[in-house]
Amino acid sequence: MRFPGSIDAVLFDLDDTLVDHRGASERGLRGWLAGLGLAEDDADLERHVDRWFAIEARHYERYQRREITHLEHRRRRIRDFLADWDLSDDRLADETFADFLGCYQAAWRAFDDAAEAIAAARAAGLRVAILTNGEQAVQENKVRRTGLAGLGARVLASSELPAAKPDPRAFHAACATLGVEPSRCAMVGDSERHDLRGAQRAGLVGVLLDRTAAPTAAGTPRISSLRELDWSAARGERARAVAGGLERG
Repeated sequence: MRFPGSIDAVLFDLDDTLVDHRGASERGLRGWLAGLGLAEDDADLERHVDRWFAIEARHYERYQRREITHLEHRRRRIRDFLADWDLSDDRLADETFADFLGCYQAAWRAFDDAAEAIAAARAAGLRVAILTNGEQAVQENKVRRTGLAGLGARVLASSELPAAKPDPRAFHAACATLGVEPSRCAMVGDSERHDLRGAQRAGLVGVLLDRTAAPTAAGTPRISSLRELDWSAARGERARAVAGGLERG
């Protein structure tokens, strides 16, 4: 996908855009459940995986709306998932979630096109940041452990912003941090609601990363790999601007 030369910056989503969050969750969950002896067969395991993601989505949305804290969202997830366990004690709930968390973090992997995409955008002269919903420390740790921390893309997590995506305030705060107007900034992410539509409503150029070929509305700006991002027009405009400055000088 070729972007216009008027783009000065790009924001990348983190989870399931640069880092395989769902894959890590599934691998971590399967290992954790096997250790607990909770899955009797493959079908039972799949039911547990589906339940885990449904519970995660429900409580994570409440955390993003700032109705509950990040810690409380974790406690509610583990208590709902292991409803037959007595996890009323906060310390026990935290320790149980931490067991899963260790398995999940051990499975973190960046997608093979992630580092390349960040490097390509920076090589084109764009300002680059990672705009992600979540806790700043957690997301920075994820970026660091997946090898993306040294690429010059600042992490902007919703815990440190006025609001979470898809609220326009998240995008506007990110643009202000990069020193660009929203209309001159692109947003690339895997969520149609949070990344694409949220960015468009905030005045950015939104692009949906769809690695699974899921159905979307006709005309949706969509790519299936970060390698499809083409910043050549932006690079060309910067080269012309530099040349014009030299001529005037």
